[in-house]
This record gives sequence, structure tokens and C-alpha cells, in this order.
Amino acid sequence: MISNPKQEISSIPATDHDAYVLGFEQMILDLDDLPSVELIMKKLQYLGLHFNPFEENVTSECQEVMKSLKMTDHMHNPYLATNILLRLLDKTEEQLNKLKQ
Repeated sequence: MISNPKQEISSIPATDHDAYVLGFEQMILDLDDLPSVELIMKKLQYLGLHFNPFEENVTSECQEVMKSLKMTDHMHNPYLATNILLRLLDKTEEQLNKLKQ
């Protein structure tokens, strides 16, 4: 059985992934500019719709979005990538709702 290279365990320690998510969350909380938060939300939603962490080939558009959000290094393990993306979407949505009130 040939394993998919994307399913290999990431060589980045879990604490680094958690630190990235916490840093992202803090950055989102510090933003009080609604258009900036909306743009980040659109980028994350684009990844949610177009990025399949189980596929080896990633589109250039998805790569650009991941690069702009500094998340490329954290997206190699498909299960972890899904978890991270969902957490970022959740925090971004919370900040959007807060800014819209």
C-alpha cells in the first residue's frame, strides 16, 4: 500500500502549530478594521472551498492564500490542516460579528 505523502505526520512540533493559531487569533482580535477582517475571512473561506488537504497537488491560488496568511508550513498534515483552518475561521467569524455590532 502506497501512502499519500500529505498524510505523513508533520515534522513541526504541535506547540508550533498551536503557537501559530494563538498568534493568528491575537492578530485578528487586535484588528478593528472591518474590511481587513472581511478580507481575511474571504481568504479562509476560499481555502475551505478549494483546498483539499488530502490531495498532493495544491493550486497556485490556494498556495498564495496560505502564503499570505503564513500558514503554508502548518498545512502538510491533512487532519491538522482541517483543524487549523476551522479554528481560524471560527476566530475570524467571532471578530467579524464583534465589529459589526
